[in-house]
Formats: sequence, C-alpha cells, structure tokens
Amino acid sequence: MKTSLLAVLSSAVLLAGAPVSAQGGDAFVTAAQADLDGDGKPDAVALTVGADGKFTLKVGGATLKGDASGNEVTGFQVVDLDTGDKWKELLVQTLGELDDGHRYLLYGYDGKAVKPLGDVHALTEAKGNGIVLVDRWMGFWQKRDKYTLDRKAWKLVYVPQELYAVGVEATVKKSFPLAQGRTGSGVVATTAQGSKVQVLAASVPAKGEVQYLVKSSTGLLGWVREQVLVDSTDGLPLAG
Repeated sequence: MKTSLLAVLSSAVLLAGAPVSAQGGDAFVTAAQADLDGDGKPDAVALTVGADGKFTLKVGGATLKGDASGNEVTGFQVVDLDTGDKWKELLVQTLGELDDGHRYLLYGYDGKAVKPLGDVHALTEAKGNGIVLVDRWMGFWQKRDKYTLDRKAWKLVYVPQELYAVGVEATVKKSFPLAQGRTGSGVVATTAQGSKVQVLAASVPAKGEVQYLVKSSTGLLGWVREQVLVDSTDGLPLAG
C-alpha cells in the first residue's frame, strides 16, 4: 500500500463515518471555524507547522505545542466522535515515510484548553457513537483495534483483544503441524500437502512472533507460528 492511497482512504472513511465539518470537505486544512466546545459559538482553529514534526495548534485563546516525532504534519479535520455529547474533536494528520509510520492525533477543546485525546494509526471507522475502529495491515490481513472515547477523562481508551479475526484461506504446499496451544509442544493435527486451511484468528503479542489459529481440512483447530504458516502455504494475500 502506498502513502497517498492510505491518506485518501482515511479521508474517505472519515466522510462516510464520523461527521466532518472541516472547511474543504474531506481535505486536511490548517485553519477553520468550528464550535468545538458546544457553546453555540464558532471557535477559530489554526495549525502552524514547524520543523521536524513540531507544530502549534491554536483554538480560540488556547495554544498547544505538538510533536509528531519527525512525521510530516499536513493539516487537521474537525470530526465528531460522539454525536451524543456537545463536543467535537480535531484530527491532526501526520505522515511517516512508510504507511506503518502514519499517526493521526486527536484533540478536544473544553472551552479553556486544548486536550490531547490520544493517537491512532488510522481512523478506519468512526460513526459518531464514541467508538473508533482502527485497521492496520499485518502482511496478509487487517488487524482491527477498538478504542472508546472516555469523555470524563478526555481520552481515547484502547480496548484489548485476546485474539484478532483474520479470515483468509490458503493451500498447504508443505505439511506442517498444528499445536494444541500457543505454548507447549503438543500437536493436535498435521496438515496435508495440497489441502486447504482456514486462518481464523491471530494472537498478537507485544513482543515476539504472531501466532495463528488455523482450521485444517479435517475440521481440527491448532496453532502455528507466522513464519511457518507463510513458508508452508500458497494463496495468502501477501502484500508489502
């Protein structure tokens, strides 16, 4: 996937999901008028971009100094993550050299100060219900993370999952075992060369290799490490 493509897709999702009121429609801008704190009066919003990812965000009389850690800061959009409250949010787009380095920084304004809510890799789905879904490419599948907006704490809260849905099929080119668990050496099945397997879910540790829950052609479930799965199958939708 290319940088420009992700930026376009993210903007398109914003339009289809969370209500967007930034000037210029789906464009990221550096200045806008929007009622962010729900007092019925428009707030002047201005973004000034500095060097090495530094930027200044001004809302009304409040100022926040931001740092995108060397990413290119391209502008902001006004979004409404929760249409059930009176506030709207600012989404600042920052682009890294590669897709995996992109970050989208979210801010709120309570009428007195600009408050950082958190940052995400993308804003894949935000329908105005206080839930943000974020997709991240994992080589041959999309890892979907969930965040919820905690308005009392003025934070986006990450909701961890033990397993992530994968849902792809592959053909076994070299037989490999399916382990009974993510740890231990017990084997529940050995896949047959030429058979079809379904990759149902993934376990993504903070450190170490991803492991996949795989269903064999005989209907048995077991675990396999990512490198073994990739090396032993054909048909995974691998992409850079």
